[in-house]
Amino acid sequence: MKAKQFILFLILCSFSAAVFNPSHAAPIEHYVDSGATYLSDRLCMHWNTHAATTYVRGEYFDHLGNDSAPVPTLMIAGARSHVTDYRRPLLEELSPRTEDPRGMWLYNKVTETYKWAPVCETGGIIHSVNLEITRLGRDAAKRYNETGDERYRDIARNILTTYMYGVYYTRMPQNIEHGHIQTLVGLQTFEVIHEEEIPFLTETYRLLATRDTLIEAAFKHWADIIETNGVPHNNWDLMQARFIFNIGQCLRSDAAYTDGKGKEYYFDIVENRKSIRQWSLRTLTDYGYDPETAIWCECPGYSQVVLGDLAEFVRLYRDELGRDLMEEMPIIGKAAKANVEYLYPDSMIMGFGDTHPHKLKPEVYAKLGIDMSALHPSRMFAAPKTSWLVQRTGMDKHQSLAFSLNASQGNHMHANGISMELYGCGLRMAPDAGIGYSLYSGDDYKEYYSRFPAHNTVCVDGVSDYPVMMSQQPFRILRMDTLPVQYAEVYMLDSETRADQQRLVIMTNDYFVDIFRSRRQDGKDKFHDYFYHNLGTEMTMSIPTSPSDELAFAGGHLYAYSYIYDKECAPLTRTVRIEYSIPDGTGMTQWAMPMPNTTAFRALSPSTEGLSRLKGMPYDIRHTPTLTYVARRLGEAWTVPFVNVFEPTAPYKTSVIDHVEFPEVKILDRKTTSAVAVLIVRRDGKKDLFISADNDHAKVRVLNKTYKGRLVCQSF
Repeated sequence: MKAKQFILFLILCSFSAAVFNPSHAAPIEHYVDSGATYLSDRLCMHWNTHAATTYVRGEYFDHLGNDSAPVPTLMIAGARSHVTDYRRPLLEELSPRTEDPRGMWLYNKVTETYKWAPVCETGGIIHSVNLEITRLGRDAAKRYNETGDERYRDIARNILTTYMYGVYYTRMPQNIEHGHIQTLVGLQTFEVIHEEEIPFLTETYRLLATRDTLIEAAFKHWADIIETNGVPHNNWDLMQARFIFNIGQCLRSDAAYTDGKGKEYYFDIVENRKSIRQWSLRTLTDYGYDPETAIWCECPGYSQVVLGDLAEFVRLYRDELGRDLMEEMPIIGKAAKANVEYLYPDSMIMGFGDTHPHKLKPEVYAKLGIDMSALHPSRMFAAPKTSWLVQRTGMDKHQSLAFSLNASQGNHMHANGISMELYGCGLRMAPDAGIGYSLYSGDDYKEYYSRFPAHNTVCVDGVSDYPVMMSQQPFRILRMDTLPVQYAEVYMLDSETRADQQRLVIMTNDYFVDIFRSRRQDGKDKFHDYFYHNLGTEMTMSIPTSPSDELAFAGGHLYAYSYIYDKECAPLTRTVRIEYSIPDGTGMTQWAMPMPNTTAFRALSPSTEGLSRLKGMPYDIRHTPTLTYVARRLGEAWTVPFVNVFEPTAPYKTSVIDHVEFPEVKILDRKTTSAVAVLIVRRDGKKDLFISADNDHAKVRVLNKTYKGRLVCQSF
């Protein structure tokens, strides 16, 4: 099947993200002759109303209060999500000291016209503008220190005083719905972790080397709100702590303030104190890191954020306080060394949960004083606290194979059951789908990317689901080893349907065998859907197919089924060979075992957003749908499980498999209910036999020979 241009998300993807990118902005030298107030006058603030209180409705701006401050106050971002169909204006396009009840005069990318955009529709534009200007204020302060040119000093001082006086008089925004956002909101964004102006403003204040009691009081007011709001049990805590530390750096000692809250007070919040939404560094690391594996309790992408933040604290403590945080908290060094276990052979982290794969950051290891080049992943690694495991045949980017299994234990996880990723021939051939193009607030994330059908897993009765983000749905590792072949077998209970699910993945140097068993405990199975997604632009099946309207949001099934389209199907009554082709010559061949009462589908799904940011991919991942195979088994899928063989190939790595057979298995004991055999016939005449049963003491007969045990691996 040729992959058609992926239209479903093109409009969404074209919307302006409205996130400030310093590399696209003019340097401070560009504004030095524009006047001392040119930049400060273009801050997005309440220039006219001086409104002290902002009211939000959930994740969107709603209205202003009637209270008025003596100076211009902060304007909150239009929404929690940065996604908007308006273009963020350049600073030169902004009128000075503008506040209008109609909103902002912006260019609409959909209608291609300028119009008044209600603040609630502007996404992150307000925050983006203020972030750019406060960064320029910091740069101006640096240039003043370097050159002594008072024009830079005046620019920096005006930005600092205008913004910080506004901070002093701005009250915590209020959510009229009294919901969760009230515990997250900052002074000028919907999440305290995005008060990213703070590092620029605190550095500006220190560089100007002046004392202003109102500015210091404003910083303390800001720090108090950050401590009051937020999330204590994940990466948020460290981001909040960094802002509080930045503010502490600006302050004098506790004794200098009548309330006793100075440098030591705010440093103590970071290091020792524990409040309801702000934990100390020690409390957080004790909670979040597994003392055995040193793996963080979030998905791989957010784990990197946490390690990076801790590395920055190591630097801050060393440079600012003269202390060795690595020595005081040895888990940091242990975590840095364990961090390489996230890597596939392409030296990028795996992609499950809310993750975008990327390489490890050398600067993080430099701050920690650890030689990253001396660290090497093991062939087999498991992290129960985050319910994932990985096996690799090696770390050769092009020759090595690897697979990962994950469930959902910890933060930023998806509802994905027992999900699988396969790596081969330099690519994540069977990838995780990613987060989506509108992040966590978007329908694509809520309905598809975070749900079962977006993953390589089995969905029961079309309804398997559970809460995402902070998930508590782990698997249990039944067994894993590297001999006689590399394999791992895990068990998970699907909480929505009370279904037993068990997955065995076997990996050789050339191919993978995937055996997935699934059945409801109450025996009321309607159907089980095996989902598999592969990279590529063409997909062919060895049997004729016809269009189908099955796999749909109908009968109370998940919304995610609506995202699957161009569906064609055929009965899975014989071994089916599926080819996935990639333009650079790499590809994957899949052999699917025939199953009674089962239909095989080839289809398209939304693009693999998780890989869309990677450079050097062999085709336009972002705008190409994902090739999708689905097998729907009516009734249970335990007695006869889903069995598939996958072989990645490339111009330099040709196929070793001639064909795959699934010999008949006769069960000889009374306790075994499920047993299957896979016979891999190689081109050189050698054969690999794998037998999988659901009982440790199974006794079966295959190819006129008797075998015992749950797993048999034999070559002849």
